[in-house]
Amino acid sequence: MDNGYESYLEKFPYESIRDQQKTAIDFALKTLLAENKKFCVIEAGTGVGKSAVGLTVARIVAENSSFSEKTSKGSYFLTTQKILQDQYENDFNSMVSLKSSTNYKCNYHKKNTCSESQALLRTEEKGTRFFNSCAFDCVYKKKKKKFLESPESVTNFPYFLTEAGYSGKITKRQVLIVDEAHNVESELSRFVEVSVSAHFAKTLLNLKFPEKPTQYRVFKWIVDVYLPAVTRKISHIERMIEQFGGEKFREKLSQFKKITRQLDLLSSHLSKIENFVNMYDSDNWIFDISKTDYRGSLRATFKPIDVSPYAEESLFSLGEKVVMMSATIMDKKTFCQTLGINEDDCGFISIPSPFDPKSRPVIFSPVGSMSARNIEKTLPNLAKAVKEVLDHHKGEKGIIHCKTFKIANYIKRNVKSSRFIIHDSTNRDEMLAKHISSNRDTILLSPSMTEGVDLKDDSSRFQIICKVPFPYLGDKLVKKRMHKFPGWYNLQTAKTIVQSAGRSVRNEDDHAATYILDSDFSRFLQNNRGLFSKDFLQCLVG
Repeated sequence: MDNGYESYLEKFPYESIRDQQKTAIDFALKTLLAENKKFCVIEAGTGVGKSAVGLTVARIVAENSSFSEKTSKGSYFLTTQKILQDQYENDFNSMVSLKSSTNYKCNYHKKNTCSESQALLRTEEKGTRFFNSCAFDCVYKKKKKKFLESPESVTNFPYFLTEAGYSGKITKRQVLIVDEAHNVESELSRFVEVSVSAHFAKTLLNLKFPEKPTQYRVFKWIVDVYLPAVTRKISHIERMIEQFGGEKFREKLSQFKKITRQLDLLSSHLSKIENFVNMYDSDNWIFDISKTDYRGSLRATFKPIDVSPYAEESLFSLGEKVVMMSATIMDKKTFCQTLGINEDDCGFISIPSPFDPKSRPVIFSPVGSMSARNIEKTLPNLAKAVKEVLDHHKGEKGIIHCKTFKIANYIKRNVKSSRFIIHDSTNRDEMLAKHISSNRDTILLSPSMTEGVDLKDDSSRFQIICKVPFPYLGDKLVKKRMHKFPGWYNLQTAKTIVQSAGRSVRNEDDHAATYILDSDFSRFLQNNRGLFSKDFLQCLVG
């Protein structure tokens, strides 16, 4: 058990360690300590226990490396979802989790979030009960203090990137552990992209949106007109709050909340716009004009094609050593390329799931091509096949990965089963909870539950992949990225297939069947077999 540093059991959070976990830890320590590389990427199938691996590696590396004086002791752990944060904190007593202030309730104003009460504090006189409570006993502030002082801290991507980039409270630590690392590119992209709507500019800033908007015209307008106007508006609101004071506003609390929300929104927006202007390079940004729900008002959106120029400064600079973990890295070269990681400074290992392939068969049963050219002809066959699967799994719950709402609604109309639970863009989590808690053999119809959803045990005994999840070629960003990174498009497709297939088998005693019905999967598999792990290929049937 000796690894050359200390016994795993002294740092490992559980009494026993699996062989796969030992393999992962051995490799990580060799990469980060013996070879002194900055990055270690661990691709580990469901059930390996990645979180315990990451925690153990972080502890050992932190105690066995010399770091610069500017680096704080300890580790950050990043997840893509708040529910995964809670899981980290529940599983490991040493871990302190932190979310944004909107997630915590004020001790004094019970109906307020900490964010709302912090806004009220701007006009509160010092020494009042509310001021003392909010200034010295704030739930969020106390939680944040614990987070910053803890040597093992966990949070989510949006909060981490925002706090590190704008507030400066989050500083560099010895180790950065990134969970669900296959999402780093999309998380960074969302963090730096910006949108400006004509309705917002008109109603809040009294600005006219550029006529015949082009990428050049809109960017120039943002720099010359929009950015100064946002700055002036923020100054005006701050002066208004200071001038009228708290007493006047407390008489109209709802009005004050509205004004402070405006101030917070504008301040956050200003920071994002300033960051965008500083990093903007016309060759690396796509520009899109769309219509909003408000009377067809125009909205301009800028998104980065390549996030690698921003990855180091925004994320990787916050760890002397960086460990990235996921079940679906799949292609080291493309993964490193899209994030600007030098392959020579990065170790990579792939570890299969310990679950028996027989308990999670992936059954390819083609009903026809679901491509845009053939989908209308294939949909009736798809509906028939779905009904057969449902009949075979009568009395069992499941999920149907539909790729689009069009496919989901077609199945709902044409299969006509009372078992279906379908969601829209606003009630996804609510419908998921309804499915899990139901005593009936319900079936989720969803275009957006391919990852981050835990349908363990009886929550799902089968799942259907209706369509090979190719990224939408009508999206400018997709086209630009697939041309810049030759392996990117196929990697995204394969990644989504494997993630979808992993929703329903979550422990060693679990079992579920996955059905792939789109005949285009055969061609995709033949051309991209190297992207799929041996572990996934062993599950394939048919």
